Amino acid sequence: MSFDNLPVQPKMGPVAEAYAAEILERSRAVAHTTRVVLDVPYGADPWQRIDIYLPDQPNLIDLPVLVFLHGGGWEMGHKEWMGFMAPCFTDLPAIFVSVGYRMIPEVHFPAPLDDTIAALAWVHANIETHGGNPDRIYIGGHSAGGHLSALATLRRDLCAAAGLPADVLKACFLVSAVAKFEVGELEARNKRLFLHPEDAVEASPLTHVAGNRVPFHIVWGEHDLSYVMSTSPLLADALRAEGAHVEAEQYPGQDHFQPSLDGGERGSAWVQAVRRWMGG
Repeated sequence: MSFDNLPVQPKMGPVAEAYAAEILERSRAVAHTTRVVLDVPYGADPWQRIDIYLPDQPNLIDLPVLVFLHGGGWEMGHKEWMGFMAPCFTDLPAIFVSVGYRMIPEVHFPAPLDDTIAALAWVHANIETHGGNPDRIYIGGHSAGGHLSALATLRRDLCAAAGLPADVLKACFLVSAVAKFEVGELEARNKRLFLHPEDAVEASPLTHVAGNRVPFHIVWGEHDLSYVMSTSPLLADALRAEGAHVEAEQYPGQDHFQPSLDGGERGSAWVQAVRRWMGG
């Protein structure tokens, strides 16, 4: 799939629809003005594709790589949404990779997590051909994508099974991401991510913090979704208790979508922090 033939998805609320329309239009413009390799497969399913945004200058090497996952409640969204962020990082210079993944109702957990790790394995094995350094990979995501990036970071066992080194990720950047599910919580919101309610525990990043040393940068809005606001500080505290470096911040006055929109603004606090963490 590409910008010109994105599958029709269920309607979201008006604020979410406006957010999606804005970032898609901004990403379309970026794709037309930026060096980008679109629709690179990391698996057989049409959703298992990545877009690779590159610096303007060709033939660069040893570049850091930011792998980023879109939100959409694990049932909506496109990798094409996130390209609007790319110029804030390709001028570092760095490589920005937007990841597509399978979503409900066609699949259930852990399929989206499996895809996240498969995409990460592809990037680790192949990004050097685009000038990226496989030893300088960072991951992040917004909302559902943040949840998946946190799990991919914390599930060292799954990364090892995919052939990835223990230190494959240098940091994880979470934007308005849920860190813990109560049993039956998603079902009550008509989100059928789990085949069994008890899968909520396994899918909670907080369940897997033991032994983590990967640094985390965690942000959410003052008027974010209630379960994001309640669980983000819990994850930050749990990670610090394990000895990991954590920076966590609630952005005053912001909702669930503005922290993501900030990802496309060079002067935003979030972009400046991520660039700093990536060595810029």
